[in-house]
Amino acid sequence: MKKMLIYWKVPLLLCCLAVVLEFFVFNFRHWESYLWRDEHVLMQEWLVGPGLRQIEPTLYEVTEAEGEETATIELLNINRELHNIHVGLKIENPSTPQDEAVNIQLKVTDGANQKYFRLPERDILYRVPKSEYIRLQLSGPTEEVQLIINAEQGDRIRIYDVSGNVPVPFTCSAVRLAAVMLLLLAAWFLRPSSPVHRRLYVECGWKGRLLVAVILCANILAAGYVERQNLQAIDTEQNQLNTRQYQMLAHSLAEGKTWLMVEPDEMLKSLSNPYDYRLRSMTLEPAGVSYLWDAAYYNGRYYVYFGIVPELLFFLPYYLATGNDLSVLPVLQISGAFFMAGVFALLGAAVRRWFRKTPFTVWLLFSFLTANACGVWSFFRNPTFYNVPILCALAFGVWGLWFWMKALEPERVSRWKMAAGSLLLALTAGCRPQLVLVSVLAVPLFWSAVREGRVLKDRKAADVVSFCLPFLLVAAGLMYYNQIRFGSVFDFGAAYNLTLQDMRQRKMEAGRTVFGYFTTLFQPPVITGVFPYFEQVSVRSQYYGQSIIETGFGGVMAVNLILFASLAVFRLKKLVGGGSVYAFSCMLTGLALLLAFIDFQIGGLIPRYTVDYTWLFFLAAAPVVFGSLEKVSGTKYWKTGYGIFLALSAQSAIFHFLTVFTDVYEKIEYLNPVWFYRAEHLIEFWL
Repeated sequence: MKKMLIYWKVPLLLCCLAVVLEFFVFNFRHWESYLWRDEHVLMQEWLVGPGLRQIEPTLYEVTEAEGEETATIELLNINRELHNIHVGLKIENPSTPQDEAVNIQLKVTDGANQKYFRLPERDILYRVPKSEYIRLQLSGPTEEVQLIINAEQGDRIRIYDVSGNVPVPFTCSAVRLAAVMLLLLAAWFLRPSSPVHRRLYVECGWKGRLLVAVILCANILAAGYVERQNLQAIDTEQNQLNTRQYQMLAHSLAEGKTWLMVEPDEMLKSLSNPYDYRLRSMTLEPAGVSYLWDAAYYNGRYYVYFGIVPELLFFLPYYLATGNDLSVLPVLQISGAFFMAGVFALLGAAVRRWFRKTPFTVWLLFSFLTANACGVWSFFRNPTFYNVPILCALAFGVWGLWFWMKALEPERVSRWKMAAGSLLLALTAGCRPQLVLVSVLAVPLFWSAVREGRVLKDRKAADVVSFCLPFLLVAAGLMYYNQIRFGSVFDFGAAYNLTLQDMRQRKMEAGRTVFGYFTTLFQPPVITGVFPYFEQVSVRSQYYGQSIIETGFGGVMAVNLILFASLAVFRLKKLVGGGSVYAFSCMLTGLALLLAFIDFQIGGLIPRYTVDYTWLFFLAAAPVVFGSLEKVSGTKYWKTGYGIFLALSAQSAIFHFLTVFTDVYEKIEYLNPVWFYRAEHLIEFWL
């Protein structure tokens, strides 16, 4: 009875603590402003700069280009100490929601500076009231303040208040309150000394499965919410042909054609080498001629070289059924849901087969981390058709491996599960061809079954057909599709891509290897003190050849420190357990390194490509993590081992959460400033 009381009393106290934090700690700027509530300063003596033209008493038009620093307002004769300042303004004529933010900067004088000195810039959004209040840390009385408005020429700015020493409004955020409650409860229940670790994964029962279902549902709903915050990606998909290749292919296939029904311009057809990016740009751009970027151009027609399986699975059926085009957003959400669920299922099967003493909490945390930290959130943050074949391939990959693993569980091998696994893994070739290499994991998975005579003994023909037939059928379909398009069963069309480089001439070069592996695996992230605390890294090398490079946020090992366990697996045979699990883990690491090599050699250093192999590194690290914690479970080393696991998991999770608010192409603060700054002020409550 006493234990049950503690079981409920502590969570209740933690919820009360979250409420106290929300009301008093996260709102301390509100309570602090009571100290100067009698010192309010309404700044009414203004000197307007030449870059602002007054239209109405509170409405101004910016008349000079941004950067001239002439769109200014000088606030004179203040002559008192300023603790904070409220700048209430908004753009009256934003062309898009992205233009609602107004960037300002203050120059001030104080007791230590008779001349102006600059303060950091601040973006003001009238729909984010907290952004209008700036806490000042000055030395003594302030005489003058200059407000610089960094806006575009022609913007109309409504300035409805500039005043100092104002009360900061009290704001209670239900989102922040719920998040803090969940974090506190998770920290309590998942602490090293928690009794919940005594429950093993193999004993989790229906309650454990229900918890996982709730977590997965919340996870994929959050992914869908993040997808819809990238306003530019949604607009681009609706209005630009370059990003609608799958939708256009649906129209073509419905008409019995394999090429896109967009006629290339005659000027493109006349080029001596249409795959030469600079020749193409210098010839077509001055003439105002456009072309389909990232489409395959072959014999005077456009083709889609991205995998056909997502087209046949999603876009074509939807078009045939409704007559409308399917957006990539639900496709990414659905395939993401299947991938995440597949990760939980696959790691669960691995625990049941090799690590039956693993605590349920360890499996749950590592599965959640693998599903979310392998880079798929970059797909939700920037939802484009480029991500569709990769995420579909990952979903097929994890479920294919799960079926193979489940096929070996009973005494007698399940041939239908073996066939299902082969089919799913074969379909990866129709999404992301290089990921079909994951099929080589059949060697460590089935080796012991072959050696024990459970496979390829009594019914060899049935076993061979179950395993091989799905691969042969999918291969036949893909080969036929390649043949009728490009005249070769092995040509997927990627070499005819209209991109930054003539891909027909690209080949593997040893010089790319060292800096390729360093950049994709070990490049340290750039950490700053400004939300979201990460910036793009500068990719540099001394490779004197052409490379396709898009900057990211760091190598997958450097931003997921727990993945170094996958590189150490070769030296940890006794810890992992030896046998098939050791071979499986080693092959996963080798396969991940091989896929990384293929990607940066053939494709380039592109951040989204890292998702191809990061999930494999996580799967390779799983035996090390499960084996280590299984060894120390119930011993004096448990708290240390589990504490290290928690710390590494938190590091990876925090990184991927924060990078949701930025992007390698354009930052969310420019694409959806309202959402970005609401998040910033919820997290940085001290602003």
